[in-house]
Amino acid sequence: MDTIGGAQIHVRDIANHLHKEGYAIHVITGSQGNIHPLRNIPIYTAPHLVRELNPIADIKAFFEMRMLLKEICPDLVAAHSSKAGIIARLAASSLRIPVIFTAHGWSFTEGISNPKKLMYRCVEKVAGYFASGIIAVSEYDRQLAIKRNVVPEGKIICIQNGVHDIKRSKGIYEEENGTRLIMIARFAHPKMQLQLLESLVKLKHLNWQMHFVGDGPEKRKAEQFASENGIVHRVHFEGWRHNVNDILGKADIFILLSKYEGLPLSILEAMRAGLPIIATDVGGVKEAVTEENGILVQVDHASALTGALEKLISDRDLQKKMGTRGREVFEKKFTFHKMIEETLAYYRTIAGKKER
Repeated sequence: MDTIGGAQIHVRDIANHLHKEGYAIHVITGSQGNIHPLRNIPIYTAPHLVRELNPIADIKAFFEMRMLLKEICPDLVAAHSSKAGIIARLAASSLRIPVIFTAHGWSFTEGISNPKKLMYRCVEKVAGYFASGIIAVSEYDRQLAIKRNVVPEGKIICIQNGVHDIKRSKGIYEEENGTRLIMIARFAHPKMQLQLLESLVKLKHLNWQMHFVGDGPEKRKAEQFASENGIVHRVHFEGWRHNVNDILGKADIFILLSKYEGLPLSILEAMRAGLPIIATDVGGVKEAVTEENGILVQVDHASALTGALEKLISDRDLQKKMGTRGREVFEKKFTFHKMIEETLAYYRTIAGKKER
């Protein structure tokens, strides 16, 4: 919970909602700290729960998790992210507590190297035995787990991600300021900010401004590229911002380039804001983005990306048409209300409790 990401936001929103509805919610996280507001919800720390693979620390984290679960004595454990998800499944299962794992994108998806895919697939197949049920945040991920024989079909369901609706603020800037592009993502693998800049260099003749929201180890390389290629005055590195919704409200086109994904919340937030989408065709992205509300390009297909950018930057009417359609799709399929109702129904089923 020490970073801003889809899984962390997902946990934050579900925990706060269920607490508000009267459920007793407890959150266990690693020792790196929590930057997300959890309203009057007890937070417990497992000091040895770390991201990196560390057999000794991982064994200690298992016993820490088990001790905390014995203390809390929950009716259900909801586990998120790869490392915590594995340890939580093992700890809860050892105490005979029902446990659901939510896969926010598998570590054996396309875009991962073959040796790592094989290793992660074997690990998740073993961990799957200890789960009472599994939620995939996209149909793509559900089908991938079944196809790779990681999880039996009857043990995994798809509940697509959803985000809270907000009041939109569009049209803050005038059109003469150019088309405003935005990408919200960490500057690190698997995101592809540098490839986006390479395409934008080829479109200097068009009137655009590019805004990157996020930090990370690859940010300096992107800044240097923009400077060396004469577009530094048109590329804005915003860092991490808490007012992302305001920034989306000032944008015209949302872009997310990544080598692999689950079902990114940032795309759903952009659709909520009425923005057309340009994204790589990976994971569950195509479940949200179609030719009606955006343009999908293949990973590392530079000419297709350049063509998609040129097409959408040059056509204000198409931007508005796709943005309007994206907002309609969001309202129908990707609201927080829809997601939480499906999630709570599955929690009740696995916990074996009657509806409150």
